[in-house]
Amino acid sequence: MDPEGEAEVGRAADAPSTPTEAAVSTDASPVPADGLETDDGGARITIEGRPSFGTAVVRLPPGASFVAEAGAMVAMSRDTQARVTFAGATGGFLRRIGATISAFFRRILAGESLFVNEFTAGGESPCEVVLAPTMVGDVTHIRLDERTPVLVQAESYLASSPDVRVGVRWAGLAMYLGGESAFFLSARGPGDLLVNAYGAIEEVDVDGAYIVDTGHVVAFTKGLKYNLEGIGGLFQTLFSGEGLVLRFRGRGKIWMQTRDLPLFVDWLAPYLER
Repeated sequence: MDPEGEAEVGRAADAPSTPTEAAVSTDASPVPADGLETDDGGARITIEGRPSFGTAVVRLPPGASFVAEAGAMVAMSRDTQARVTFAGATGGFLRRIGATISAFFRRILAGESLFVNEFTAGGESPCEVVLAPTMVGDVTHIRLDERTPVLVQAESYLASSPDVRVGVRWAGLAMYLGGESAFFLSARGPGDLLVNAYGAIEEVDVDGAYIVDTGHVVAFTKGLKYNLEGIGGLFQTLFSGEGLVLRFRGRGKIWMQTRDLPLFVDWLAPYLER
């Protein structure tokens, strides 16, 4: 099935690790660990603590902004200005009205926060904002362009540039009937996107077909088509412990997480009942 029905809005370790940074588009490769100067306002993003305790350090030149999910801020510079707003409520009056309406749709359909925090370097010097997800795990930086949107599991969105447009996209009836979320978030650039996951995030280049367990999909480029199906026959699907998978086809990228939080909770539950 090919996802359809997008309502688009503006929107805005256990083991020792060294700071790393990844900035990718559909053709990009990892960049050096000392950071990347982006061309949409100069935000410099460094990912630290990977993969167990991923944290994004966002350095903003004067006047530049970055948008993050509610509760994602760990620390910030003294001159950083923070304000609460509807997701995408930047720009002109009509765009603000559209963002307000779309924020309600995202809250109802995808379970996203109704409000986001916008951080702006308010002084004459650069400012720094440190962002992290609630759950332990990895954070990665995806560099978006205008041609190729990235579809993201709603709970994996962490932050983005103000000009990144984030909408709600129908994932398909089969996804809903299979016990997964019926909606993805669709992020379109140009700009920077930060996503988080439980476990390490692995990036896979797909050219042909690739199969991923539904509980391990974090994000993928829109050009990929997918079908929801069992891992084999009915008996194997029911009793193998693998459940349902997504069979991707085409060319693009998939970001997947190495751990499945619901499965971990199921594993942990008997110990909590003792």
